[in-house]
This record gives sequence, C-alpha cells and structure tokens, in this order.
Amino acid sequence: MIDNHVHVGWYSDGYHSPIQIWKEMRDAGIEQIAVSSTSTCAELYKLVVQEMRCLIRLGGENVHPILWVTPRMLKTWGIRYMLHSKIHWQGLKMHWAAHREWYYNKKLTNVAIDIAQKMNIPVLLHTGESKECQPFNYETICKEHSNTSFIFAHGRPISQTIEVMKHCNNVYVDTAFMPVGNVIKLVHEGFLERILFGTDIPINTLFYNKTSSEYAKDCLKQLSTVLNKSQFEIITNKQIYKSHTIYSQKI
Repeated sequence: MIDNHVHVGWYSDGYHSPIQIWKEMRDAGIEQIAVSSTSTCAELYKLVVQEMRCLIRLGGENVHPILWVTPRMLKTWGIRYMLHSKIHWQGLKMHWAAHREWYYNKKLTNVAIDIAQKMNIPVLLHTGESKECQPFNYETICKEHSNTSFIFAHGRPISQTIEVMKHCNNVYVDTAFMPVGNVIKLVHEGFLERILFGTDIPINTLFYNKTSSEYAKDCLKQLSTVLNKSQFEIITNKQIYKSHTIYSQKI
C-alpha cells in the first residue's frame, strides 16, 4: 500500500520530522510513501536534502522522494544543489497557488518540466479553485508534453479534472483531501487505473483533531466502504514513481 501524497518538514503548525512522518505512516499500515518537503517553501534546500536522506535511511526503496521546485530555486544555486545531492528524485512538484509565478512565467515553467523530462519522472501539479491552479490551465502543458506523466493533486474542481483526463491519457489524479464521492465519479468515468491514493499528511493536523496515522486509517476506511475489494486494491497500490539515474547534466 502506498500514499502518493505525503509531506515532511516545516509548515504553519510547526515542524514535522522525518522520523515522525515515517512512524505515522507505518502505524497506519502504509508501506510506501511518495514525499515532498514543505520546507522547500522557505527555500531551505539543505534541510530538504537532509530530510529526504533521513527518510531513505528509515524506509529505503519504500520512500519515493519528490523534488518540489520553486521559481526562486530555478533562478539560484538551489536547483543545482538539489539535482546533484545524490537523492534519486522520482517526481517533480510545482504548486501554482503557493508560487503564482508559474502561472505567469511560461518560460520558467517549461524549464521545470524540461528537467522532469530529462530525468524521466512524473510532474505533480497542485489543483484547486483559485485561478492559477485550475486543471484547465494545465491542459495545454499536458498535451505539449505528452511523453511526461502528470498528476493532478486533489483533482479540484473535479469537473475540470475529468475533462482534462478525457483529453490527456498522460494525466493521473491523487485522492489527497478528495471527497469519496469524487473518487466514485472518477471510477465511473473509467479512470480507475489513473487514480493514486494520497492523503496530504501531515496537513490534516490543521483541519482535524486526529493524528496523521488516525487520519490515514480513516481515509482508507472511507474508500473501502464505497469501492469493491479489487477497486480498493488497485487505487491504494497504484504508483508511477521509479528510481532513475542521478541527474548529471549541466544546468
């Protein structure tokens, strides 16, 4: 079982350590995690690398590190540091709501996607209601880069997510903070094999009076009540991340 949307690091409610996150996941019965660091938003590149190294020591191949890139990172030494850190990054993330320059700076966005293409890794894109990060904004990008896999985190709004997935076979969606009703809509549209289980842990601690382990268990329980056993196993075991050769080209 894998959680495809996990975080580690600093957030508005404090610090979530690698040891804490790994323990919560294991307590919830989740064997693998695809994880990015919220410390990236503070541009703490060295801390991010330390966090990933710690998680890899704890979980080995069950940890899939996701490189969260920011506009500032691509304009400074940060991107070179991250790519040459000897971390086997297995995905690249852009958050167009947290870093709105992605929405206005197409050239810089293409630089980020080009890195993902050269590394042969998927791109995780935050989706939401704000104009910068709605799924329709990503449709052209997904079509232009048809050889790259894209993951729409949260799948919001679900109607836009479904429309883009109909036109782009390289688009997946994760269930982080997704109502189970939307999961059912995706299944009914024939997208079962393109749904990735995710929780957004530990962001849950800002909204629910539950530990991350409790929250993950609740998410799994809700899915198991609306899906049959086969559907549940497909979604909770689906992952598209893989190890790759460490990036060695000049930036």
